[in-house]
Amino acid sequence: MGFDWPFLLVLLLLLPLLAWVYWRRVQGRSASAHVLYPNLAALAPIAEPRWKRHLSAGLYGLALALAILALARPQATVPAPDNLATIVVTIDISRSMRAQDIVPDRFTAAKTEAQNFVRALPDGVKVGLVSFAGYATLEVEPTTDHERIIDQIELLQMARGTAIGDGLLESLKAFPKDANDKLLGPATVVLLSDGRNNRGIDPLEVTPFARDMGVVVHTIGLGRRSNPNDPDAQGGGFWMQFDEETLRAIAESTGGQYYAAESAEALRQAYRNLGRVVGWRPQRTEVSGLFGLAAGLVLASSLLISNLRRRVI
Repeated sequence: MGFDWPFLLVLLLLLPLLAWVYWRRVQGRSASAHVLYPNLAALAPIAEPRWKRHLSAGLYGLALALAILALARPQATVPAPDNLATIVVTIDISRSMRAQDIVPDRFTAAKTEAQNFVRALPDGVKVGLVSFAGYATLEVEPTTDHERIIDQIELLQMARGTAIGDGLLESLKAFPKDANDKLLGPATVVLLSDGRNNRGIDPLEVTPFARDMGVVVHTIGLGRRSNPNDPDAQGGGFWMQFDEETLRAIAESTGGQYYAAESAEALRQAYRNLGRVVGWRPQRTEVSGLFGLAAGLVLASSLLISNLRRRVI
């Protein structure tokens, strides 16, 4: 929070003076009623909590403070859509995604939450889609047509193998660049996997390229952590063993976040958290109108309370 005209904040120093004047004036008063007929004063039940007698004045002072803040033209940093940003959603489609430790199963949950993530992104942001199993495929080049991405996610089919490195490399190739091979704007990869790399290039060999390009990679590990003693672990626990160490290392080395999603709700929350970060940029904007509105509402409340408390006998 900042102010364009901070010198006006000196007016706030007048509020303690006004409070002192008010307090001096109310000293010695024992009632808040205005009695037209003194002989009937004993019939007026005017006892009330002390704070109620001063509520109207307190609200009036608060309204003055808010009005002064509005005059100082306060500035706030708020998130704004970044139409230069590009996001590539990268999804593991290996056959281990059919495991049902995530309700209803990993593959269905991953597709559903990825679609919800895309729906929540600002309209002007470019979104691409990469899938990977034994090899990686650019399903949709980055586009502002988010419905196309959502439809293509629904059409994804599982295949054999897990090539995390190839998936990350294909994602990096998808970002638009200028004539000097520089990114056209902020670039982000959101990579989800439930397994370990067993095909193609080592993902940690690709990570330095992402870092050098300035691409932020957020990773999500999907599935329950492996427990050899778990009778529900399918295939001797093989399906439960996602490579948490590698996914965390990819995210940390590129400035991204790693999320462990051991339930459908955790996966949903991971995508929600990412939706508040990617595709947005901080923007300073003047919020004096909000302070002015608040001052008007508080002042109206003060006058209303003062009028309701006025007692005439």
